[in-house]
Amino acid sequence: MKVFTKTNKWVVTIALVAFLILSAGQDLHAQDSELSRYIFPSGIHAGFGFGFYSVKDQYISKEKYSGALPMIYLGWARGHNNYFYKLNFEYRNADDIKNNNVQTNITQFTLGQGFLYPIQKKTLNPQKLFLYLGPNTEIFYYENKPKIAVSGFDYARSNALMFSVGISLEAIYSLSHKFQIESSLDMTVISLGVRSVDSEEDDQLQTKLLTMFSGLNSNFDLGIRYKFYRCFSTVVGYKFQLTSINAWDPLISASNNFFIGLTYKF
Repeated sequence: MKVFTKTNKWVVTIALVAFLILSAGQDLHAQDSELSRYIFPSGIHAGFGFGFYSVKDQYISKEKYSGALPMIYLGWARGHNNYFYKLNFEYRNADDIKNNNVQTNITQFTLGQGFLYPIQKKTLNPQKLFLYLGPNTEIFYYENKPKIAVSGFDYARSNALMFSVGISLEAIYSLSHKFQIESSLDMTVISLGVRSVDSEEDDQLQTKLLTMFSGLNSNFDLGIRYKFYRCFSTVVGYKFQLTSINAWDPLISASNNFFIGLTYKF
């Protein structure tokens, strides 16, 4: 079988280095404009989540594997003259995702960046509801390593990689000067996908161009933020993540996470 040669350690290291480079490369001296009056949570973000994960990966098995898949994330956002720039990194890993007595190790990470432009506020309660829409780019990596015995030079491993362009939509509803409700939706539209294939059994290409119907990665968040001290705020909420790739042996995964995070707003 063809598999990616990068280990989890190198994958995560490369993603973190890319995150730091992109963060350092932004114009930190740009002057904030009227956007500063908006309540968008710019600054540095960090947090973790916990919840339930399930996956059907037919490259490995037609059975469903499920279990707890914890999440950690880092983010950075800044307002410029007429838009917001955001950068985020999310990592998930667990080695006890199960199907009966068979276990597998799941690793996922997402490195994304995007631009958000304020949309004209809705006429319903216009002083409190703020909407933002814009394009984003994303690198998504998935690895499934079952803990099963194999023979010879075979590998029991499934990998997927997507370089995507998509859209982001965010909504913020202000409850008071300390509390606000936040929601976001990120969705890939077109991607360059790379997938594990068995060259001995079929002649499928390892790399394909995917649409949102043949390769989709999406996230939905809903949370409440509390500004508790000067530039610091905390957020708790719910996150739903869905990945569906059917251009090769079908892969579909979904997770429900409750998360908590801290933001320092500069």
